[in-house]
Amino acid sequence: MDRLRQWLGLSRETQNVKPSADTPPETRKVTMATTNATQPTPTHLATPPTSRSRSKSPKRHRDRQHSGHEKYVEKSTSDKGARSVTKPADEQPCFPQEHQNPEVQESDGNFFESFTALAWRQENKRLRLASVDEKNAEKPTASELQFAAKTKTHQLSKKEFELLYIEVLYTIKHKIGTTASSHSPFIQDLYQYAQEGFGVSPEDHARLLAKATEEKPPIVVLNVRVVDAKGLLAKDADGFSDPYCMLGIMPGRPPDLDQNAMFSSDEESNKKDKDKKDKDKKDRGLRRLSTSLRRSKRDKNYAVKELLPARLIRTTSVKPNTLNPEWNEKFRFDLQDVNTDHFHLDIWDHDDESSVFDAAKKLNEVTGLKGLGRFFKQIAQSARSKNDDSVDDFLGCVDISVQDIPSVGLDQYYTLQGRSSRSNIQGEIHLILSLATREDRGIPEDDNWTDIQQHQDLMSIFIDYELRIFNDSSYLWNGVLPQAAQTIMHQHAIQGDITEEQQAVCRWMAYSQKHTERQLNYDILLALLNNLNKTWKSASLSSEEEECLAESFLTFIDYCMNLIRRVREIFPPSNRKSIKWLEGMLRCLAKIYDMQAFKKCCPFEKELHLEITAIIKKGTQEWYERIFSLCSSHSKQDDEGLSMLIKLTNHLNADMSRSQQFYQELFVNIVGVDYFCLVYKQSEKMLSADASKALEEELGDEMKEDINKILKLTDCDRDEDTAASTMGTALFELYLALQEFAKYGDRLPTDDQMNLSITKSYEWFAFAVSRWINIARRKAEHRIRKAVELDRVVQVDDMIKYSSSAVDACFIFAQMTEFWKQLSWPDKAGSYPFVLRLVQDISMGAKLYANLVHNKLAAAGYYDDEGQFDVTEQLCITVNNIEHVRRALLPLPVQLEFQAIQQAYARSNGNRNSQKDHASLMDTLKEANDSIVEKLTQVVNRVALKMRPVIKKDVFHLNWAPESLPANQALDDLLAYLDNNLLTLNKNLLKTNFERILLSIWIQVLDEFQAVILNEEVRPPVIYQRMFDALALLVDFFHASGKGLAMDDILIAQYQGLREQLTFHMLDTCAIIEKFYTQLVEKQKLHDSCDYGILRLRAMYRYDSHTLTVQVLSAKDIIPLDANGLSDPFVLVQLAPDHLFPNVLVQSTKIVKKTLNPVFDEIFEFTVTPDQCQHEGATVQFTVMDHDVVFQNDFAGEVFLAMADVPGVDGREISKFDALNTINLPLLQLKQKSHSALDILSRRTWDKDAQDFVKKRIKVEEQAISSNP
Repeated sequence: MDRLRQWLGLSRETQNVKPSADTPPETRKVTMATTNATQPTPTHLATPPTSRSRSKSPKRHRDRQHSGHEKYVEKSTSDKGARSVTKPADEQPCFPQEHQNPEVQESDGNFFESFTALAWRQENKRLRLASVDEKNAEKPTASELQFAAKTKTHQLSKKEFELLYIEVLYTIKHKIGTTASSHSPFIQDLYQYAQEGFGVSPEDHARLLAKATEEKPPIVVLNVRVVDAKGLLAKDADGFSDPYCMLGIMPGRPPDLDQNAMFSSDEESNKKDKDKKDKDKKDRGLRRLSTSLRRSKRDKNYAVKELLPARLIRTTSVKPNTLNPEWNEKFRFDLQDVNTDHFHLDIWDHDDESSVFDAAKKLNEVTGLKGLGRFFKQIAQSARSKNDDSVDDFLGCVDISVQDIPSVGLDQYYTLQGRSSRSNIQGEIHLILSLATREDRGIPEDDNWTDIQQHQDLMSIFIDYELRIFNDSSYLWNGVLPQAAQTIMHQHAIQGDITEEQQAVCRWMAYSQKHTERQLNYDILLALLNNLNKTWKSASLSSEEEECLAESFLTFIDYCMNLIRRVREIFPPSNRKSIKWLEGMLRCLAKIYDMQAFKKCCPFEKELHLEITAIIKKGTQEWYERIFSLCSSHSKQDDEGLSMLIKLTNHLNADMSRSQQFYQELFVNIVGVDYFCLVYKQSEKMLSADASKALEEELGDEMKEDINKILKLTDCDRDEDTAASTMGTALFELYLALQEFAKYGDRLPTDDQMNLSITKSYEWFAFAVSRWINIARRKAEHRIRKAVELDRVVQVDDMIKYSSSAVDACFIFAQMTEFWKQLSWPDKAGSYPFVLRLVQDISMGAKLYANLVHNKLAAAGYYDDEGQFDVTEQLCITVNNIEHVRRALLPLPVQLEFQAIQQAYARSNGNRNSQKDHASLMDTLKEANDSIVEKLTQVVNRVALKMRPVIKKDVFHLNWAPESLPANQALDDLLAYLDNNLLTLNKNLLKTNFERILLSIWIQVLDEFQAVILNEEVRPPVIYQRMFDALALLVDFFHASGKGLAMDDILIAQYQGLREQLTFHMLDTCAIIEKFYTQLVEKQKLHDSCDYGILRLRAMYRYDSHTLTVQVLSAKDIIPLDANGLSDPFVLVQLAPDHLFPNVLVQSTKIVKKTLNPVFDEIFEFTVTPDQCQHEGATVQFTVMDHDVVFQNDFAGEVFLAMADVPGVDGREISKFDALNTINLPLLQLKQKSHSALDILSRRTWDKDAQDFVKKRIKVEEQAISSNP
């Protein structure tokens, strides 16, 4: 076994490569002459790599295509001084490009390479585009204003400008309220910022400030909203109260004081506070309302005349039966002096009778001082006594100094206070207080349209100023005005009584207008829209305000729509900033259309997705026309139409990629528009029309040629080079570009895909594909012949050798297959004729190559009988070459999608002929595979045939060696000879080829063993025992622990028959006879035919008396042996073999006349021991005979019953079931040829027992032949 390890590499651990689970059944069926039918798919013939080289060079493309292949690695160790080589499992070696012969490729001008390079050339264009996009990711983008439509903006005249500046100065001078933390408290800072913001010179500032000072001061107003109260004290018997509020202003000075004291800035208020410290408490003004209304009668006239002007008192509505009333009522009070006035509020529990509420309500209707006195008397009367049940109950009060109210107002809950520390008061009230001003200009107080316009203009001036002083791009500005600007804007808003909603409108209009002049950050605009939406109250704006807001919305929308129309130029997807801008713009648009303000102001506008859909279509059409014009101007003159279409389609493919990758998600998620679908359908419509027209002009009638006629051509009608160049790169490059564009259509909804014309564009190129296949066949044949002619040895590694012709041939097939895969023909059913012709051409090329290299080997004298046989390098290379090319056919069913084509073809043809057509593909491949395997077998068998003489001599020596020589020594010469030859073969052959030769040699060895047994005289059993042992050693030798032949290839039928013969030859005569009967019983059990009838019987063995009882019941359907068509059957019952039962006589049943279904019902007993019954071969033999009076009895059949199977033989008690169980055995008529034991016995001429037994069985068989010729 040491020599065995030398060529099988048993000192190495090698991993067997198992067939892939993904290998389809069709591929496995193709391999007919090898046990390892499923070879791994060659890497270089499998699916092409997903990542391609960016190089344009076909050479670099091929390098990259094979860069991932595994290399064979030589593994060698020493085993007892011998070199051991590990044979890789059946793998497809990879061939670097240098193993190809460049002269072969150049012989046809790199025809195949030029076509397979088209796909990666197309990929390179995409990679270059992606590279450009990546480089442009951080580059500055073009400003929106370059493409946006110019909007008309209102420009202030000089007079309007000065009036607005005076308004600002007036606002600053009459600043009201305490300053909040976010505002500037210093008036000089405000003046300075206003001067800088307006860009006013000091002289103009002084002049305009004087004018502002001359203006009449505004009237300060306190706005009060009584929201609700909670936790009030219960005053009624039912545990509730009926609360209402009485509120008003308590003046801090007599009404006839200087009106200028009503307002001042924070800096002026301190002086006025000093003038009031020394006044008497009785002269301070109105006391708390709760105290004033309950004064003694002598004080009433004074209160009415001096301290209780009717315009300063208001009441809310009554909320019955609640301790948590909700009013939400608004009130306005004019103030005399913001520094001294107080706001006072009482809460009362209303009584059903006339009360303070009613009196106060009437008081507000007084128009003169006389009337005031009369109604105030009613108030005093209603508040006459605490013990009167009809007096309103006091629930608490709140007193707030006006000068403590900040300019931003107050919004909070106030705890209710009592009139004294003894008062039982609880609860709190929610008030919203804010200061404002009004001017006595003879217009309604709620008409502040002029103030709103001024507010917007003022904000625009401040925004413009901030952008001027900002040191970076405008879109980087955060949009926040400085503290001084915010203070001025705030004061202008509260003095102009501009609501929060109106301020939000002004901010939006100012910023959005400025955005159309200088690009701002869309996050600023979105925040303004959110603020406007938050503060929006329906029906709160005037018609003028709604019109301005609507105009602002529509202006901004038009601005954005113009940008979307040229989205590719303004928002290039490769630039991160531009995509962020686009997202911000879309969010602003979506917000506008979702706002109630927009729906109120612009009720007749279309929905946003309809507007954007229309503008995207229009923009796509305009962009397509620009690209079309650009491509037309750059096209070459020689192939202007095709070149222009290729460039145009590539531009569209790039646009589709960008649309899907960048734009689609934004438009779908934000505005609900399927951007990609719109762009694709619009582009597809125009491209289909332009491409169809251009191809018809360029190619004319060629597009209408019948592809079947082209495919059937054996000779091309035009010059090959001209045809290749005409239809080659340009036409197929256009096809690939159009197919890439068509595949983008798979992302569209199913209904939209049905209406696409571009999906049928492949039909324009059917003639070109047919012509290419026709030309490729001739090119392939030329290349194969050239490759064999220029063949040279290729050393793949230290173990395996090929020649360059095999590499070139496989690359031809791979490139033909690869180009078809690159075409990815959309019509699977329609691709059948193309694929069939392609398979035929590749199969033809493989057979051609096998024939050429085989003929080359024959020409070198391989089949000559002269001279000594040696395993040459040329032999190994030839076998490897043929096998390598054969393997190139195996992946074709998967690569060319036989199964998918069959299914599609079946659907399109209603399942007619689909199996036949699929069989045509597989049959073509199988026929080529079988032809190549036949060549391989012819070469391999020649090796075994040339080794046969030596094998025959060594097997003969094994048979005639001395009996004392053990099997391993007697087999030594044969193993040494096999080892010497197999070592060279294993070193240079592929594993599959090596296994082929091993199998052929193994069959030769079996043949020689069989020949020795049959042709040589019979030897003693010890010799056959040695041959049996030698055969076992050869099994181990050829199997080599799983690294040689598979056991299924070794344990073939020939081996099984030989082993059986040796087993019989090793036995003596009696043992052979016993084995004969044992096998007859086994054959009886396996026999399921009843051609000769059935015999029914019972059998049992009485262990105590050593009695075998047999009952012959009947027979059925025995064969007729008489002239009348019947028989006269009887049954002979005997025990066999005779040497086990020498003294047991044969017994017979009665004869039943003229029947084929006799009934015997006879019992026979035999005295035999249990050991005799259990002995191997012990059998009860039943022979059915036909009685003949004149002539010899005829043989009808026989059956055999093993005694060991008879119930009771094993010593167990016989049950009633076993005793009554009927045995049905089919009658047999055995022939001598069906059993080798008789043949072995017949050759033992020196053994009388053997000859007697053979004669006996021959007689039975002769009778069987005569009875049933």
